[in-house]
Amino acid sequence: MNQSEFDNLLQTAIERDLTDGELARLQRWLAANPTDQAEWEALDHLLATLPDTPVATNFTARVLDEVRRAETAHPALDQAWWQRLLSPQFRPIQIAAAATLAMVLGDVGYQSHLKQSRAEMAAAVASIVEFTPGFLADFDAIEAIAQADAIDEELWAALK
Repeated sequence: MNQSEFDNLLQTAIERDLTDGELARLQRWLAANPTDQAEWEALDHLLATLPDTPVATNFTARVLDEVRRAETAHPALDQAWWQRLLSPQFRPIQIAAAATLAMVLGDVGYQSHLKQSRAEMAAAVASIVEFTPGFLADFDAIEAIAQADAIDEELWAALK
């Protein structure tokens, strides 16, 4: 055993009780090094004079509550990624994803509707042109009729 192992045993003794094997190694070291014996006795005396810390009466209940809280805060690692996305901590992301999906589906449906109505309009115009090929030849005359003045009701009544 060397000095670093002795220092590790001192640190371990501060944190917890030493095991039988560790105590045997420590006693062999202290028998070979009397200067470290004084340091060990000082540490032992300090640890013996420390007061016992009182434990709260609800200590066990608090520990169990903390364990439950830690278990619910972290989903099980064996869950699939999509199951973890459905957890309540991702609720804003879920809402945003649903709204985006609804907007995309609405836009696709609207574009499909526009495409269908344009196709219907083109088919109607094509059928009219098919039946009367000269129908659209006088487009300027038809436009002039649309821009004519409104009918004068008095003149119309007089002509009748």
